[in-house]
Amino acid sequence: MKKLSTLLALCLISAMIWAAPADPQIKGRLIDATSKQVIDFADVLLFKSGDTNPQMHTSPDVKGVFSLQKVKPGTYTLMIRLVGYDIIARENLVISDNTVLNLGDIEMKPLENGLAEVEVVAEKRQLVYKLDKKVVAASTNIVGSVGSAVDILENTPSIRVDADGEITFRGSAGFKVYIDGKPSVFSGTQALEQIPAGHIENIEIITTPSAKHDTDGDVGIINIITKKHSLKGLSGMVNLSGSTWLARNIDFLLTQQNNRSRWYVGGQWTDRLRKSDFDQEKTTIVGDQTTVSHSVGPRTGDSYYYTLKGGWNLELSKTSINVDLEGGYGGNKRKGDMSYKETGTTKGNEPVTELYNSIDDYDNDENIGLGSFSVEHRFNEKGHQIAASGYYKYGGHALEYFFNDLNDLEGNRQQGHRAYEAEHRETLRANLDYSLPFEKVGKLEAGYQYYSYLEDGNYSMEWWNPENQSFYWRDDIYNTFYFQEGVNSIYTILSANWKRFEAQAGVRGEHTHTVLKSSVPGANRTKNRFEFFPSVHLGYTFANDHRLLLSFSRRTTRPQLFYMEPYITYRDFYTAEIGNPDIRPEYINSFEMNYRKSFGENSVSATLFHRTRKDKIERLRVPYIAGVTLDSMANVGHDYSTGIELSTSLHPVRWWNTTINGNVYHYKVKNELAAGGKNESSTNYDILWNNLFTLGKYTRLQLDGSFVGPSVTTQGRTDAYWYANLAVRQQLLKRKLTATLAFKDIFRSACYISDIQTADLRSYTKIKPKYPQIMLTLSYTFNSFKGKSSQAKEDRNDMFEGIKH
Repeated sequence: MKKLSTLLALCLISAMIWAAPADPQIKGRLIDATSKQVIDFADVLLFKSGDTNPQMHTSPDVKGVFSLQKVKPGTYTLMIRLVGYDIIARENLVISDNTVLNLGDIEMKPLENGLAEVEVVAEKRQLVYKLDKKVVAASTNIVGSVGSAVDILENTPSIRVDADGEITFRGSAGFKVYIDGKPSVFSGTQALEQIPAGHIENIEIITTPSAKHDTDGDVGIINIITKKHSLKGLSGMVNLSGSTWLARNIDFLLTQQNNRSRWYVGGQWTDRLRKSDFDQEKTTIVGDQTTVSHSVGPRTGDSYYYTLKGGWNLELSKTSINVDLEGGYGGNKRKGDMSYKETGTTKGNEPVTELYNSIDDYDNDENIGLGSFSVEHRFNEKGHQIAASGYYKYGGHALEYFFNDLNDLEGNRQQGHRAYEAEHRETLRANLDYSLPFEKVGKLEAGYQYYSYLEDGNYSMEWWNPENQSFYWRDDIYNTFYFQEGVNSIYTILSANWKRFEAQAGVRGEHTHTVLKSSVPGANRTKNRFEFFPSVHLGYTFANDHRLLLSFSRRTTRPQLFYMEPYITYRDFYTAEIGNPDIRPEYINSFEMNYRKSFGENSVSATLFHRTRKDKIERLRVPYIAGVTLDSMANVGHDYSTGIELSTSLHPVRWWNTTINGNVYHYKVKNELAAGGKNESSTNYDILWNNLFTLGKYTRLQLDGSFVGPSVTTQGRTDAYWYANLAVRQQLLKRKLTATLAFKDIFRSACYISDIQTADLRSYTKIKPKYPQIMLTLSYTFNSFKGKSSQAKEDRNDMFEGIKH
């Protein structure tokens, strides 16, 4: 606490030192002329009279407020532009020494006709950096528009997807997913897969979250901002898509906007398929027996989600009320049909080879119901407000089903099993937040949150008896379990804005209570922890729109239940898993420094980052019995990531926008296990190049390429791979109908290779996506449906299937 107090004091002292007499500036606030809601995403350009190139450029903050600092004396024209709105030009603005020109509220009028002409000159920037987050504009990625949130994130620096479709950001899958500031029905990659791209306005990536946010998730939070309707009357959209992989999706959203209230209904039917050719060679040494196996064949994955949702919003003069409900059914499947060859050798004996056909099937589904309620009261228009919210999710009749058979070449079952994990899940969250501005430049925020997750169920397995030619129940594997985690959190944040300098510092205190019960003897655990998580964000805008951001955040990754389940399960016949009830949370310290410079319609940004992680959680693989490996989650030690992200957005000619995103970082794993791993380090890098071409008034073409460099783990490495995508978008029927055709991995170059090596195990896996993958999406809107935020990648997930086998 002493260190934290010193840190907060230094932040405030620095801000006071940097404060100075007012320089010439122009400021104002952007609002929608129809809905009167603030606009927090627009280009504000300042031109000297007679010039065609802007001298300064900025964007509004979450309250719609913009400010151009240190404006040189002279006569200027201010231009404000945003897709879907009429361009605003304020001419003959005279600035002299010490002039502070406050333009007040500037109303932007939504366009009804002629929007296409505006889009050419007012294309949204793909990536916008703010004090505590990055904002990815969904509309800038044509390839992404045919899929889900995962597709849109493809061209974001440091995003990777492994062969099972799991997203990692800067080498970690430990991120939280929110939708409009509320926790998602699902978690991680699965949550992003279930959100149709057509419903997304922006995606916020918060890599060093402030103390106001949940601390769980080591690399931060991905917050999906969905489209809302701002024009009066009934409006809506329908999206329909399919692919050569037989993936299919249909979703709709209807909204009725009245004077003070708004209601919406929506739904989706989604099956996102992945198809790959799988090839794995595995050698295990158990005692004096060596087993070499080789499995080859196709694998198919399917993430499915069938749901209906609805909501209601009431906007009074000082109070807002929101109610949202959602229900449905969802989960994911995986199927494989392998040719399996196994050769076993015992010392002193001749090798014995057996040939099988291996058939496996996995399904994890549940019925879903959730509801949320929030109310916000504004004491004044300066930001003094209080808000409360509640969220509840029920997951019922959840079942994980594992099926696997080894048949001889005549089709007779030789070995097999059936496994069932029946579960029920509940999530509860309640928040109370208070915000108090002071001294015109500062703000104090404080709040409380209660979070609870409960899951209970049982695990059972049937095993094939070749002698009796029947299945029997394995009583030694049957297990019941109960898991409950409760977190009580309080936070406080102090922030201020002095002219060019922004500062925010806060701390969050969390008490965590965890209960794990199991019928496995000696597996029950009860744990209690109280911890502090500080955060600091600093920003400074230099002359000519140079901007520097500094941030620090401490976070944690709490073990999920499947990390701790103390009993053996089988993913397939030759891959078993077991949890670790004593696994510890990860603790992460993240530092970032971001520099950004805009020049006209072009921009460049660079982010230096350093992350240290204690008690890193990683999946380890060891030999179990002859030909069978055992996977388990373990605290392997420490890891360190230090590197730089670069993003350059250029508009060289009127018909061509190009964006290059890349990152390079040194990654090091310091192993602290007695066995099963070693110290490893690598230089990781990837490059993403996106090109958007305007071929006509209603036609766009996108060509992008991705190169993903090699990486290391505690037990091995993954190789580099690359691929390219092509997409074309055509607008029809006065822009009410949009058709998008996307071709993924057009050169058939993507190939995922993983190599695990220890003293008694070698596992070499090669996975290549099926070819071709072509996707067609049709989107229809009526009543000029426009995205309005409620607040302020070709899918690499589609490419591979099967790494965990």
